[in-house]
Order: sequence, then C-alpha cells, then structure tokens
Amino acid sequence: MGKRILVTRPYHQCANLCGLLEQQGWQAIKFPVIEIRSKALSEQDCLCLQHIEQYQYVFFISVNAVDFAYEILNHDFERLKQVKCIAVGLATYNQLSQYSMINILLPDAVFNSEGILAIPELQYLGAQSCLIIRGAGGRELLASTLHARGASVDYMEVYTREPVSYTCESVNLALGDGNLDAVAIYSVEALHNLVQLAAGVKKINSLLLIPLVVISQRVFAVAKDIGFTKIVIANEATDAAMINALNNGENCGGSN
Repeated sequence: MGKRILVTRPYHQCANLCGLLEQQGWQAIKFPVIEIRSKALSEQDCLCLQHIEQYQYVFFISVNAVDFAYEILNHDFERLKQVKCIAVGLATYNQLSQYSMINILLPDAVFNSEGILAIPELQYLGAQSCLIIRGAGGRELLASTLHARGASVDYMEVYTREPVSYTCESVNLALGDGNLDAVAIYSVEALHNLVQLAAGVKKINSLLLIPLVVISQRVFAVAKDIGFTKIVIANEATDAAMINALNNGENCGGSN
C-alpha cells in the first residue's frame, strides 16, 4: 500500500495533484477544506474593470485570480495585451499563458509578494498605475510598497475563500487513526480550517504529528506557530513541486 496523502485543495483544483499522487502509487484522500466562490464586484471593482486596459501593471495573486478575471472579462484578455501582467508564481504564470498572455513578468526565485517587489522593473513607479487582482482580503505588503514607490494602486477582488463544513463522522474518516503519511496544504486559510475541524473531533494532537507539506514560508511559519512538528516547504507553489517535496522531504525548500 502506497502513502496516504490528505489533499485539502478545493475540488475544482485538486484533480491534477490527485493524478500525480496516483502516478506515484500513492492514495489521494480528497478532503477540501476551502471552497472558492466568485465575489460580487463592488462599484470600485466595476470602475477598475471598465478601464483595465489603462493600467500600466496588472498583478495576479493566484491562479484563481486569473480564472475569475477571465470570466469577468468575458474571456477577453485582449484588453490586457498592452498591459504588463505580473504573476505571483509559476502556476499563475502558466495559467496566464494558457489564455495566450505573453507580456508577463515573474519573480526570479521567491514566489510571493516579496518576490514580486524584487522585480527590477518595479523599483521605481512614479506616476504608474497598478491593479492588483486577488481574492477578498489578503496581505497589504504589495500595495503599500508599490504606493511607497510612487504608484497609484487599486484592488479588484474577484473571489472569496469559504471554509467547508463537515460532519464529525466525515472528519474522523478523513483524518483516520494515525494512518495518514502527509497532509498537503496550499494556503493559510486551508490550514486554519483543517485545524478547526480536527479540534472539533478532538484530533488536533494527532494531526500535529502528521508531516505537513506547504507551499510557502508564510504557511510554514503559521504551521510552526500552531505546533506542527514536521513541516516541509515545497520549492514552488505548484503540484509538481508538492510531489517533489513529498518524495524528498528535507531536501526541498526547507523543513523544521
């Protein structure tokens, strides 16, 4: 019997990872803890949308940001052809490429807000206009730093992350009795909801002992504060990097 991996990604995003796990001879236990839903646009969002081609830079903070923006724009990314698009990471870059976008900037190594802010072209932004497309909420570091560098910055929030509810029986079945080999976590929100679900069935202590594979230093820091004892960071926020981390553990992006 191969490894049993708890996959916490939303249903619409977990198929590729589950397929890669099965190629390894492992068992993917589907247990989405976050649901991604479209968000009604605010009046400000609609104004940004009307003039989106007038921005110098449009930042996409996730694959979901790309997909929901594509739907909102009625599958018309032609309006962004003259705009420089910035992808937070490889998965987001690849998704933009799927929609035939070619004018894309990508961080060199660190795929997060800090990595974006290190892009040489973004160091001096006097009189430049920027639009950040993201889910509701999130970090303010990117916007505040771009603003400090002279840019005007707008947000367009196109989706929400909602915790998924389960019966106690379903949670117990997913978490098992110490028979999980690892848990794959892609966001802080997913981690928090998983912990809450485990606490609800009095399995938090056993959950903390299961190896956790995460996609960023930020998620790593939160997991460590919560009390997880074995955490591995994937080199990138991609499914392929997650598989590599599951295979190689400490030899990947880092661990505690």
